[in-house]
Amino acid sequence: MNNEFTYWQPTKIQFTHNWLTALIPLVKNRRVLLVTSKGFVTRGIVETITSNIPSVSYVCDNIVSHPELKDLQKAYKDAHVYKYDCIIAIGGGSVLDAAKFLSVIISNAEGKSAIDSVTRLVKDSTSVSGYATLPIIAIPTTSGTGSEVTPWATIWDSEIKKKYSLHLPTLFSEAAIYDPNLTISLPIDITRQTALDTLSHALESIWNKHATPITVQHAITAAQLIYKHLPSLLFEPTNLALREQIMLATMHAGMAFSQTQTAMAHALSYYITANKGIPHGIACSFTLPMLIDEVIGQYDFVDNALKAIFTELSSDPLREMYKSIGLLTEFSDYGLSDSEVVNLIESVNNQPRAKNSLVSL
Repeated sequence: MNNEFTYWQPTKIQFTHNWLTALIPLVKNRRVLLVTSKGFVTRGIVETITSNIPSVSYVCDNIVSHPELKDLQKAYKDAHVYKYDCIIAIGGGSVLDAAKFLSVIISNAEGKSAIDSVTRLVKDSTSVSGYATLPIIAIPTTSGTGSEVTPWATIWDSEIKKKYSLHLPTLFSEAAIYDPNLTISLPIDITRQTALDTLSHALESIWNKHATPITVQHAITAAQLIYKHLPSLLFEPTNLALREQIMLATMHAGMAFSQTQTAMAHALSYYITANKGIPHGIACSFTLPMLIDEVIGQYDFVDNALKAIFTELSSDPLREMYKSIGLLTEFSDYGLSDSEVVNLIESVNNQPRAKNSLVSL
């Protein structure tokens, strides 16, 4: 673990039970781009925001799950007809990631030129200079991705089965507003997937080459909360107290992996999602027990963290928790043959996320 480190987290965090009351004073008199999805139109949340914040200049409400590069390029063209001072993003991780793409402003570029420049940034963050980013007020409505407190955004290109990560130091949100009331209506399958994504963020920031005492403590807290409360929440999905605990876990996990990035489980997951259609939260979490088995006994700080979370130095407690929520843990359960697994493991060893990992396969 790195005992000499810098921890940079510029996002103002508000944990509340009244997201609108927290939001209004943050906007001030700034012109606003509101980024969300169609579901928040039908739920009346868009109307609530626009009626209380008259400086909303444009509503981009067509963001879908796992935003595609081509769709974000179109959204960028439509949205940037107008000028803004900040962005309000309310929705799941896909909405927050889309907002980060839309936040990038290219100096002296408009229209197709600007879109091309932002696209180059997605593919290579060193390829474009002379850009700025609009400040984002992020309001997550799922407890999973942690995008509200990280400086990157996941963007997919399904045509070539590739996942990009837009990573700029200025992509930290200006503010993140957590309100567990916004997660009450989440379906059980999305609740499970997003919480498991949080668990992966937490554990992967522990067996990580960039781990520090601060990130490890955040990760332990996050993993403890998921391990303890997720099975109960899936039986009581409208229990606000349980929703609050899972949202707290997401916040702590975000505070951890915002500094470390993810590691081997996420590196493995991208192929599984792109080629097998397995939802991200499942694809990045079902391998965690086998990764625990690989890392046990190699690093004292990792062993101590795992014991703090699971009370014993074993993958058995997590495997039992997975059984209780119906999560399978073998590659074959997700349609991968033995030869595919061998090729998958060989292919990820040089991936940036895999290189963060203290676990090798």
